[in-house]
Amino acid sequence: MRTVVRFGGVAMGAPSVLMSEEEPAAEDLSLPNPSLIHTSDPFEARIRTQEFLGCSHRMAVLERGKPFLASVQYRSLGGLGLMTSTYGPAVEIGCSPPIDLVTVNFVFGGEMYIEDGSGSTVAGGSNAAAFCFHEDVRMRWTPGLRQLMLTVEKPRIERYLRNLLHEQVRRPLRFHTPVDLAGSGQGIAAAVRNLRHALELCGKAGPPPVLAAELEHGILTSLLLGQPHNYTDAIYSARALPAPRVVRRVVELIDSEPQTAFTVADLAMFAGVSERSLHAAFRRQLGASPMSYVRRRRLAQAHDELLRLDPTAGVKVTDVALRYGFSHAGRFAAAYRARFGESPSVTLRR
Repeated sequence: MRTVVRFGGVAMGAPSVLMSEEEPAAEDLSLPNPSLIHTSDPFEARIRTQEFLGCSHRMAVLERGKPFLASVQYRSLGGLGLMTSTYGPAVEIGCSPPIDLVTVNFVFGGEMYIEDGSGSTVAGGSNAAAFCFHEDVRMRWTPGLRQLMLTVEKPRIERYLRNLLHEQVRRPLRFHTPVDLAGSGQGIAAAVRNLRHALELCGKAGPPPVLAAELEHGILTSLLLGQPHNYTDAIYSARALPAPRVVRRVVELIDSEPQTAFTVADLAMFAGVSERSLHAAFRRQLGASPMSYVRRRRLAQAHDELLRLDPTAGVKVTDVALRYGFSHAGRFAAAYRARFGESPSVTLRR
């Protein structure tokens, strides 16, 4: 028995943290409605994986006596992607810049030995690995290793960083390679879990725009605030807070456009301040973050819609929750009950 960090149906080994149970079977890594690769040809596996990711890499099979069988799944949402991979025998994979992605690689059932510009790292157990691909990266997979990889388009995370800092990003973003899944990396694991869960709930059509924006915000925030990088000190350095009128203007915007899928980046750009400054100002004046205020407004919208809907028309509370950016039915119901004193299903049945 060992402790694992779960991604919904996906679990990641860790020395402590969330939940204790046996490591699940390989099928627990499956993604909802993915594009698939299933081949015994290493060349085909490499070429088709490159097509998914839009970047080239090298792959060598290190155990010629063992059968190679690539099983790869990929699902994307805007500038985000999830990929699961396993090959059977030990393999070595090499990547060289330019690669327009940031990735976080979670390892199951083995170890990944990594060499990059920052030195040597081992991913597996309580460590994942983050890559920005500014230098060559070499990864050696042990036999039977399974990987779940989060991909983020580099321009998206750089734009988000620029909004956090409210200044130009003049040096390339560089994450520390090891991701501590028993520490600050738990936030990244939770954001990936939410993304996978939402993709499963929403089917092939994918999440609605409001929810997609929430999911991207969660991924980017967890990476830039949780995983150390060369701009971490700048993000957390103290600066003067915006004037109260800035918060009032943002609140007026949110209240006047209740159907708009605002992100913190949108609101900070509108206010002409950095995301962290806006966050601190909201905390000081309203006791809540900008996105907490946005979610309260969306909760009120969901309440109004549930009051208007005809329960005999086959409407589901989950559909309304997803439309307004709430991917977790239990948390939506709890927040709704705390706000309105009844469950959303009771409101719908009125």
